Amino acid sequence: MQSGTHNKTGITTLCTVALLLTTAIPSYGGAITDSFQSIAEQAWMNQYIPRSDEETLPLTDYDNFEVTELFRAETIEDLEASLTDGYPMPWLEEVLKDETIPWEDRYWLDCRVRATIAQNTHTFFNPAGNPVHIDADAVFPGELYWREHMIVNPAESVNTNETERPIGAETCASGMILNSFGRKAGNIAVPAFNISTSRSANVSVYVSGGHSIYNRQNPSYACFMYPNGTFVETLLEEPGQYSVAVSQDGSTVVLSCYRPDERSEDNTQTPVYVFDEHGSLQRTIIPSVPLDWCWRPTISSDGQYLCHTAYGVNTCLIDCWNGTCGVVSKPVGFYDRYTGVYNFSPDDGTLCLGGSTTGRILNMSSDQVHIYTETEPLPSDENTFTIVCCSNDASCTTLTTRRSYQASDADYLTLYVDDSVIYSCQLHKLESCLDLKTDISPGGYFLFVNPSDDFCGYPSARGYADVYNLPLIVMQIEGR
Repeated sequence: MQSGTHNKTGITTLCTVALLLTTAIPSYGGAITDSFQSIAEQAWMNQYIPRSDEETLPLTDYDNFEVTELFRAETIEDLEASLTDGYPMPWLEEVLKDETIPWEDRYWLDCRVRATIAQNTHTFFNPAGNPVHIDADAVFPGELYWREHMIVNPAESVNTNETERPIGAETCASGMILNSFGRKAGNIAVPAFNISTSRSANVSVYVSGGHSIYNRQNPSYACFMYPNGTFVETLLEEPGQYSVAVSQDGSTVVLSCYRPDERSEDNTQTPVYVFDEHGSLQRTIIPSVPLDWCWRPTISSDGQYLCHTAYGVNTCLIDCWNGTCGVVSKPVGFYDRYTGVYNFSPDDGTLCLGGSTTGRILNMSSDQVHIYTETEPLPSDENTFTIVCCSNDASCTTLTTRRSYQASDADYLTLYVDDSVIYSCQLHKLESCLDLKTDISPGGYFLFVNPSDDFCGYPSARGYADVYNLPLIVMQIEGR
């Protein structure tokens, strides 16, 4: 490790997770079993998500569009009722087998539907179509776009007799990582709610040490956890609170100090630490502007760019490869700098900027910011909040907007193809859910309306509210 860092390694073992159904989760580390299961999973994919040699047209080649709601579940009972005949549901099977839709879009939809079922019902479906239910306090994703792997926090703490545990998590039970079919992909030392993982779950990271505004004497550590149960902790030299981001490919891990214990009146800049997947410090970046609170900073899939809330200037973009930092956009509204709601497009070509004002997208190759204007705004809007997402090439863009008017919230979805509005509607939201988000598939063919990523912290029906990961609304865009 580089100078100024401290390492502590340990090995954890997976605690027992009770299975309520007879279908067992294959054991991790059994090469024959894993190989057999992988073959079965691939066979399921070949049957239900077949590939096609025919070229599919991008949506931008069409002049007219039809937006259809394929599925809606507002309660866990709705979700369970839809699974009476097993998985996939009839509506899902039909679109998964539709070879006129790009394969990547269909695969993404399957992953997201499976993840939502697992989060809310703690049930997976294996390649044979059998449900696998686990007894867990929470099942949640660490990577938020594809959600191919889920983290399981067991229902009961089990004394694992582990000699080494991450600092501050000595009494926490270990967890495990399951793939979208419910097959175990590995162990995880601490199934923390604020964890960030790579797409393949080869590395998961959270801040250990127990540091908080109430326990400032405790140092903070970057805790790197691996599927074989091992972990590495690296001391973060700047005392304070940190955000974590792991690139989809797992090559880059960024920990940003957004709230130092001692912040001077001139808002002195604080460090951003860039690590590789092994926990080795690659560089320390001092942004040109102070960072501010950010629930989940966004990082490009290859780890080059990190987008983070900045103090007083709304948004800054950090180049993790060369150490530069620039202000992307200045605040338009008073509360802009408190948002921190950002998303990269699946191809990393576009940065979506959400917040307390009208949504914006930034073309990463031209540095051009495009501002979307809300259609038919309500008079005297207060507390407006928009989450922006887009497909590859920003061909399709969704704006999911919460607007408060006379002490009541209203949520709206606006869908753009290129710069034209093709669809808009009001969304129904549960009282336990603050904000909705509309993710869009890589090619723009499917929309996935769900509570925003903020709610991944409590992804269980046993959590703070009765239902935190619903409603679920799936829509399809068809070109005519």
